Amino acid sequence: MKFWKFSTAAIATLLAVVSASGPTDGEASADPNSAVVKLTEKKFKSFLEENPLVLTEFFAPWCGYCKMLGPEFSKAADMLNESHPNIKLAQVDCTEEQDLCQKHDIRGYPTMKVMRGPFVQPDDYDGPRDAEGIANYMIKQSLPPVQLVEDASEFVKLTKKENQPLMVQVFPSNLHKKFQALNETYGELANEKRRTMSFFSIEDDAEIAKLNKAVSADLSKLNEPAYLVIHPNQLDDVRVFSGDINKEELTEFSVNAKVPYFGDINRETYLTYMSSPLPLGYYFYSHIDERAKVDKFFNDLGKKYVGKINFVGLDASQYGRHAEVLNMNPDIVPLFAIQDNSNSRKYGLDQTEHPNGPSTKDIEKFVEDFLAGKVDPIIKSEPLPTEEEIANQAVVKLVSHNYDDVLKDTSKDVFIKYYAPWCGHCKKLAPIWEELAEIYESKSDDSQVVIAHIDHTLNDVDTPIPIEGYPTLIFYPANGKVDPKTGIREHHLYTDGRDLESLMAYIKKKGLGVDGEKLKAEKQIIEEEADEEDVAPKEKAEHDEL
Repeated sequence: MKFWKFSTAAIATLLAVVSASGPTDGEASADPNSAVVKLTEKKFKSFLEENPLVLTEFFAPWCGYCKMLGPEFSKAADMLNESHPNIKLAQVDCTEEQDLCQKHDIRGYPTMKVMRGPFVQPDDYDGPRDAEGIANYMIKQSLPPVQLVEDASEFVKLTKKENQPLMVQVFPSNLHKKFQALNETYGELANEKRRTMSFFSIEDDAEIAKLNKAVSADLSKLNEPAYLVIHPNQLDDVRVFSGDINKEELTEFSVNAKVPYFGDINRETYLTYMSSPLPLGYYFYSHIDERAKVDKFFNDLGKKYVGKINFVGLDASQYGRHAEVLNMNPDIVPLFAIQDNSNSRKYGLDQTEHPNGPSTKDIEKFVEDFLAGKVDPIIKSEPLPTEEEIANQAVVKLVSHNYDDVLKDTSKDVFIKYYAPWCGHCKKLAPIWEELAEIYESKSDDSQVVIAHIDHTLNDVDTPIPIEGYPTLIFYPANGKVDPKTGIREHHLYTDGRDLESLMAYIKKKGLGVDGEKLKAEKQIIEEEADEEDVAPKEKAEHDEL
């Protein structure tokens, strides 16, 4: 595989977009005079055919985050229209284009996707949310995935200017023939991970010698290609790949090494950390001096447990309410907590025992015990539903305390809606979900189908797949297999239409075969007969009066 030649001057030119002002709140819909293209389902496909690189924002006009993004998105489109007119920014209003948004599985707002034509699977956008950051991100998406370094000195300069980690393949000439296939492997990795990291290859022996003097790794006598991850301004502490050179291990290395030993989590870095399968250790601080005191400690801890857990600082003055997501008290800072990204369980050092913040010794012991499986998670749950709630709702209400009990009964089909109370799509689905439950008489002991819902923001439960948006609908068929190791019941993520007929058809097809249409018709007949019986005495009374 041949790689595109790299030079600092070329990168500087490519990224020479006009600097933007800070983010401001405005309208979610882009300025009609901007270069943002408004897309409808009718012209969506043809627009992608005509434009090979498009960033599409799916939004709702009422969404607060969309209103913050709107002005920045417009500015970014105008920047690119002047500097790189082949890169387009587009918007889809999901309140007007519901079918189009459903086809693209849009579950929250704003959702941005990088699109490379109508027949290529879009990539989720996980870059900056300011105008300049959006523009620069998209310009990088227009480059080939791997850039060939011809001048190591220029490359070293770039590592000091970049705001994200770089991965570089070091490939001396004497290894080219023997390891030629690795260029293909590295190219595939770069194409898949290009959204969050820049990829380079250096293959000239003289330039490798220059790079060897600048970095902490020893590149002088290589028996196989070397792979490094270099963080901004950290040439003295590069990450060096040490596994078997194959795509799987290189991918794992790139994911683990792209985050610093101790970074900060904020709007720009949140998706990077949450996309990692590793647990995430949070240190909440109220001012920068508190963070500075623990910087060396957490960097050392990060090196010790690299590939096992990531550590971040979080500025509580800006994002303190995130402590509630971790089942911690946001009013007691500093605090330390861990979120296991594989199952969303949260673990925290007892704040009542550390009202002035935990010591580094306490944190280190807590991390050690967590990794050894000796720490119990903090489980958040609503109270069990009251008798009044049960009587007034056809849908079975689940909370953390009864969730497992319902799923353990494999004699019934179970259809669960995972929702958030603020979610517009969830509110729209609610009456349909209630009617669905009434048709199957979910609360009856004799019912073969349980229609249930759970407020996922207030209840910590194990889910077979990550809940990345609301509502998420998961169907658990009766008599389905249960994994003996994980205890996870057979399940299907529902992605069909959210109308009553589609939901009933799915239940019949995937479950015990209960015919919802038939139950609905029978229910209507019973209701009509009841209405007739109710009308008859009234008519008789009127007749008697006459």
